[in-house]
Amino acid sequence: MENVKKETAKKETVERKLFVERENFKGNDGKDYWAYIVKGQVRGRDIKVDFAPKDKGGYEPLDIVFDVSPKAELVMTDEEMTDANGKVTKFTSYKVLTVDEDGIPYECSVKPSRDSDKALLKMLLNTMGVGGAK
Repeated sequence: MENVKKETAKKETVERKLFVERENFKGNDGKDYWAYIVKGQVRGRDIKVDFAPKDKGGYEPLDIVFDVSPKAELVMTDEEMTDANGKVTKFTSYKVLTVDEDGIPYECSVKPSRDSDKALLKMLLNTMGVGGAK
């Protein structure tokens, strides 16, 4: 977590950003794998929120994103879609973002790995005073 000050006309707001880090771990098969996590603290407890690519092919672009930097900004966007019957469904989309030394952005869509990760993320955001994820 980092606090970034943004100045506006006669008013200063603090925007809180979350960053996804890549951690190495050994699988049951003895191979090395990567975990993509947001670290934080809720009610005095250290927590980790696990993220995964939106599809199996997403690991290659995630590697490229993290080749640029060992941590990437987590960008959350509230979205909605309407089905054929006019029913509106609201949801949050997630992506990780890094920018290289030439200013070129690299991003990849991700999702919380489990429902428990969504719950932890919501708690973390509420603790930060940002609001919750859907």
